[in-house]
Amino acid sequence: MMLLQYPFALSALALCLLLTGVLSFFGYHVVRRGVIFVDLALAQVASLGACFGITMGLGETHPAENFALSLAFTLLGALLFSWFRGRKALPIEALIGVTYAGAMAFSLIVLEKSATGSEELKEMLVGSILTVSPQTLGLAAALFVFVTVILFASRKALFQITERPDEARAQGRRIWLWDFLFYTTFGVIVTFSVRVAGVLLVFAFLIVPSLASILSVSGTWRRVAFGWAFGTVGCLVGLEASLRLDWSAGPTIVASFILLLVAAGVVNKVRGR
Repeated sequence: MMLLQYPFALSALALCLLLTGVLSFFGYHVVRRGVIFVDLALAQVASLGACFGITMGLGETHPAENFALSLAFTLLGALLFSWFRGRKALPIEALIGVTYAGAMAFSLIVLEKSATGSEELKEMLVGSILTVSPQTLGLAAALFVFVTVILFASRKALFQITERPDEARAQGRRIWLWDFLFYTTFGVIVTFSVRVAGVLLVFAFLIVPSLASILSVSGTWRRVAFGWAFGTVGCLVGLEASLRLDWSAGPTIVASFILLLVAAGVVNKVRGR
């Protein structure tokens, strides 16, 4: 495999596996809650913060400050989505869609003030996963372990709210508070991931493995495990194809995910699921 011959490709693979591990978990909750586009919306809100950072001179030379600004925007988005859940009169997917459209529109307006606006927008969409540095990889590992510990400690409440929200309310759980924790940790991961992987790839990591797992297996933890396995195979196939065909890594991984999802659908059609 060409993938094993280049250190930069191995770093990209390691980051992909980290993304698969944590985003598959979030993806299960997102799909089951029916808030499919919350990832795109949060990712675009994070990108809007980065756009403001670029126009303020906080670009590549000030990565920490730019990340902090993106994270601040994302946390505001997390608070907004927690509030959305309690608004029964309005469909949450519509509100999430408005948030995404608004964040995208303002990002385009802000980037018009930047001399490299079109390039910045392209990188936010497709990312630059093949150029991830060892320092970024180490930071990703530390951040993802921290978030994983939080998710593991709160797994019982999160799964109950996702699967049985009425039961959670009857037991007196403060759903808005747990939602804020969920969207905040989700937002932290999305903010970081968008900077290195791009909006499209992060969305694919979140949604496609979860859909494939729902098609293929039953049971909560079996679906989570299937999502991890699906994402791992998709990363290997996508990165290998990217190197052999000289295609952009992010879009190639997304394409491999889609093809694997179609294959999973065909297999399960044959099995009569």
